[in-house]
Amino acid sequence: STNYNRMDASVIGLVIPGVYMLSNGVGTPEVVNIARNKKVNSLYGTASFAYKNKWFVDVTGRNDWSSTLPVQNNSFFYPSINTSVILSDILRLPAAVSFAKLRLSAAQVGNDTDPYKTSKYYGTSPFPGSGSVPTLLHNVNFKPEISTNYEAGLDIRLFKSRLNLDLTVYSNTTRNQILEVPMDPTTGYARAVLNAGAVRNQGIEVVLSGSIIKKKNFTWNTILTWAKNQNRVMELAEGMEGKQDIGYGGNATIQARVGGTTGDIYGFGFLRSPDGQIVYNTTGLPARPQEIQYIGSAYADWKGGLRNEFTYNNFRFSFLVDGQLGGMIYSQSHHKMMEQGKLKSTLAGREENFIIGAGVVQNPDKSYSPNTRKVLPVEYYGDYYRRANVESNSFDASYLKLREARLEYNFPKSILGKSFFKQLSVALYGRDLLMITSFPIFDPETAALNGSTILPGVEMGQLPSSRTIGANITVKF
Repeated sequence: STNYNRMDASVIGLVIPGVYMLSNGVGTPEVVNIARNKKVNSLYGTASFAYKNKWFVDVTGRNDWSSTLPVQNNSFFYPSINTSVILSDILRLPAAVSFAKLRLSAAQVGNDTDPYKTSKYYGTSPFPGSGSVPTLLHNVNFKPEISTNYEAGLDIRLFKSRLNLDLTVYSNTTRNQILEVPMDPTTGYARAVLNAGAVRNQGIEVVLSGSIIKKKNFTWNTILTWAKNQNRVMELAEGMEGKQDIGYGGNATIQARVGGTTGDIYGFGFLRSPDGQIVYNTTGLPARPQEIQYIGSAYADWKGGLRNEFTYNNFRFSFLVDGQLGGMIYSQSHHKMMEQGKLKSTLAGREENFIIGAGVVQNPDKSYSPNTRKVLPVEYYGDYYRRANVESNSFDASYLKLREARLEYNFPKSILGKSFFKQLSVALYGRDLLMITSFPIFDPETAALNGSTILPGVEMGQLPSSRTIGANITVKF
């Protein structure tokens, strides 16, 4: 069981300045008490089998009863089975293969949610004789979330483990994910609790490692990782037709549609001519479309990393480079800074005191001709990059980072001599030292919150990311 209790008390002003005590407050202290209680009863069983240390099987089963779910749906069972076979012990493989193992697994994982989502609860108010209605629409019928995962993997070690490959493919389907989705404020609620339909993630993960050079005074070890995941919405929640809004970030909508992903970004963009050029109106500003459109997916096409470690005598140097290809981010900070003229890209047109937008205008006969209308820069940038234009404020989230670097020196025993030190080393290290990306202003590794829901692909008022540089000394006596 989990019991959370918090009490906050505050006063508006102080009778004696500088004496921070509730008894020194002006008027009666305002007290707020927050309590959350949750209980889960579980029954768990496991069994393991092995045959000649070559074939292994593990079976588990678990049933939970959660107080946070509706009574009729508060029990959920989820099993798993994992098996592995040491192929190098049962097959005649080439001499270069030092070890080979095949693993297969199938598993389900159940999940509940936070308490107090099955009934309507009223809050207290500091005003006499009044209370507050909830902003969350409860649900008396939602079900536990169940994820079903299938996985296959192959572990191969070659040349006496000088070269190793770990390959994994998987398919994971999540049904009845418990979400808090936004609602129209005119209903009296801000969010509603519901079960999402079905979302499938399929992918591959590769880890390639090796000792490229292994000599007495010099070694070079490397690890290459690569992962690709495909997210797909298979079904929408019951009663949802065509689309389901997951959350809002500024004017961007993260929207799920069957066949799409749970990170698809929708919003207003540009009205374009048949050949793809931006259409301008008679004022020289971009014409505005009537409907939102698909902007892109927040999810990367793939992610990868490369780590290298070198040792030479008592020196050790290592670095990690990682990155991703693809993904899209809507930046509300970019909109604001372009609107206020704080970025270098707003310098164009200032000296001339006008800008002619690159694009076309539509003629009365429905044909198109080049836009020639001059507009003041302040009007142009304010409208072109307005908050509602999600397209002009969305960018590719690809990046490459020098994530870590470390240089270390271990003092040899010949220097330590008969001192009290068994080991002494000094090191310089750095993290997030360099980043290559087309994403402007900020770090593309970002997300926003909409209530308790994480919104991928949305940046809102992000703080600049930090670069860490330091030194340390390790001593063992």
